[in-house]
Amino acid sequence: MPNYIETDYKPNATLLKSYMKDQWEDSNELYKEYMSWENNKFFVQEIKDFDRPLLREIKNIWNHLGIRPKEWRCNFFRVLPGGELPLHTDVLSKCSVVIPMTEMTGELYFEDGTEVLYNNMTVINTKVAHGVKAPTKERIVFHMGIHDVKFEEVNIGLDT
Repeated sequence: MPNYIETDYKPNATLLKSYMKDQWEDSNELYKEYMSWENNKFFVQEIKDFDRPLLREIKNIWNHLGIRPKEWRCNFFRVLPGGELPLHTDVLSKCSVVIPMTEMTGELYFEDGTEVLYNNMTVINTKVAHGVKAPTKERIVFHMGIHDVKFEEVNIGLDT
C-alpha cells in the first residue's frame, strides 16, 4: 500500500489562501517538544479561527475523502529555499491532508525511498517516516492534521 494518495480534487485555494497571514512562527519554538532537529527555514502558521466558509470547505474535503474526523487541526507550513524537513513521524496525527499554495519544488519522500512532487491535494500516512527535500523556491502548503482517522480509512469519493 502506498504511503500517500494524490487526489484530483480541487479545493478552493483562493479561499484557503485568504486565511494565510504574514505572521509565521519559527517551527523550532512551536513544535520544540516534537522536533529533534534545528531547522531555521521551516515556519508554521496555525489557524485558530474557523468561520463558516472555512468549515464548509473543510467539510467538502472530508466528504471527498470519505471521512468525518472529530480531532484535527489546520495550519500552513512554509519551507524556505534550501530548508529540508528530515524524516520524521507525526506525534498526534494519523494522517494529513496537504494542499499546495505555491509551486511545489521540494519532493515529499518516505523512508522506503518513495519520492513524489505532488501538485494536487494529497493525503499522507503520517505514521510512516516522511520528510520534505529542500525546495528551490518558497514552499507553502495548507495542512490538515487528522488525529482520529487512520490513513487506511480514507475512502476517496465515498461521501460520508
